[in-house]
Amino acid sequence: MAEIIKPPHDHGEHQDEPGRNEQVAWERRDVGPGQITGFAIGLFISFIIVVFIIIGLFDFMRAREDAKNPKDMPAMMQEMHTMKPPEPRLQADPRMEIKDLRESEAGILENFGWLNPDKGIVRIPIEKAIDITAAKGLPSKPTPAGIANGGYRTIPADSSGGRTLEKIAQ
Repeated sequence: MAEIIKPPHDHGEHQDEPGRNEQVAWERRDVGPGQITGFAIGLFISFIIVVFIIIGLFDFMRAREDAKNPKDMPAMMQEMHTMKPPEPRLQADPRMEIKDLRESEAGILENFGWLNPDKGIVRIPIEKAIDITAAKGLPSKPTPAGIANGGYRTIPADSSGGRTLEKIAQ
């Protein structure tokens, strides 16, 4: 058990001080500043040694791999410049390519053109196609339910779970 040591400058003159316990003191023999400094220096030296070991290990592995693999031959180097990478290749200028793509698509959507001149199939601008479709309407075919109910179909009512009949335009 640790020996109880009185704090320095304690001559017994503060015996009546509240909160003071004569049985409690601190241990002065655990760790000193010299031990902490020694540990820090040892840790630093160990770190430096490990760094040099790792550098040496990498140099050893690089030398071993260089010995296994032959150096690049001049013929191989010349072939590398003439060879193209396999598909898909990276885009050289993606911004210009997307701009060109959008311009070509806009040209197709906004201009007249022949799709098949032999059959008389043409391409019309998208705005014109929308106007024609809006004026003419989309074709519809009667549903089997409308045929069975005399041209009427049931739809949900607005305010209840009941059904109401609606005339199907044909």
